[in-house]
Amino acid sequence: MQVTVELSQAHILIVDDQPANNRLMRMILERAGFKNITTTFDSRESVRLYLEGQFDLVLLDYNMPHMNGIEVMEAIRAAKGEIHYLPVLMITAVTDREVRHAVLNAGALDFLNKPLDHMEVIPRVCNLLTVHMLKKGFEDQVRVRTRELQEANEKLEQANSKLQRAKMEVIHRLGRAAEFRDNETGNHVLRMSRYAGLLCKVLGGSATLCDCVANTLACECVESAAAMHDVGKIGIPDAILLKPGRLTEEEFAEIRKHPGIGAEILGGVLEEPLITARTIALTHHERWDGRGYPQGLKGEEIPLAGRVCAVVDVFDALVSSRPYKKAWSVEEAVALLVKDRGSHFDPQVVDAFVAHLEDILKIREELKD
Repeated sequence: MQVTVELSQAHILIVDDQPANNRLMRMILERAGFKNITTTFDSRESVRLYLEGQFDLVLLDYNMPHMNGIEVMEAIRAAKGEIHYLPVLMITAVTDREVRHAVLNAGALDFLNKPLDHMEVIPRVCNLLTVHMLKKGFEDQVRVRTRELQEANEKLEQANSKLQRAKMEVIHRLGRAAEFRDNETGNHVLRMSRYAGLLCKVLGGSATLCDCVANTLACECVESAAAMHDVGKIGIPDAILLKPGRLTEEEFAEIRKHPGIGAEILGGVLEEPLITARTIALTHHERWDGRGYPQGLKGEEIPLAGRVCAVVDVFDALVSSRPYKKAWSVEEAVALLVKDRGSHFDPQVVDAFVAHLEDILKIREELKD
């Protein structure tokens, strides 16, 4: 029986302590067309040869000095790992069923009985090699597909990252649009966003930050969303928004509409950070004591994201100069937050703000106007 060209290139290791058996097996294989055959009489050397080579099949005698066939397999698995595929055809003159079971349990794929039947050797060898070649081909395909999928996933991640950066840029520009309409200058939106992100980390990391939807939000989401807290001012008439003097009751009533306008602008999109942005826009003028607007929410009825932004918005507005007012000192602004702790502001948020004032001031310095 002649083997196919593909099978003839297989690398085969013959391990038998009897030189005559080694020569006989080599002769049978070479007559069938196999070309890459390695032999050894030493069971200990067989382990080294296997670990250093790339063998497709091992013809392994069971009963040998130093190490029997099972011990050779165990030594290879100890070096290669339990899940390593070990293509072994065990050769044995032992007919004891317990030995056969032990050999199979050790991972041998098939048996050849001594004395060898020449008509049986090549079909069994070819069957095992065919299975092994199919396995290698399948593994090669899996590796290729895995690499292709990894490359595609990397490209997708790059595209998503680019899209996310573009989305964040749009969000910040939308926030700046409202800021410019209100005579805000410089980096108010950026500072407020950073302050909000810092406080959210202090107050609980990835806790549920808003109650508008059932969703666990990361602090980075709040930091991005805070930029749009005053987007509703886009809908307020310039005559009111830019008025240098004191507002009338009617004009202030119009100003108080901007949270609702902002929520309407940002509504209808069930995707972060716009979900949280809507919550912040709607609730950052609510008060802890329930006297805020537009809904008159009280205490923890106000989502944490809104309570955080209420504090940082007031602080940054106080310490920033405007055409119609001078900037307060940091000490004066912090004193106001502490005074209104428990009335205007969530006490827990104010305490966190004061405890991390040094970090707040670093952000302020980094993003100063």
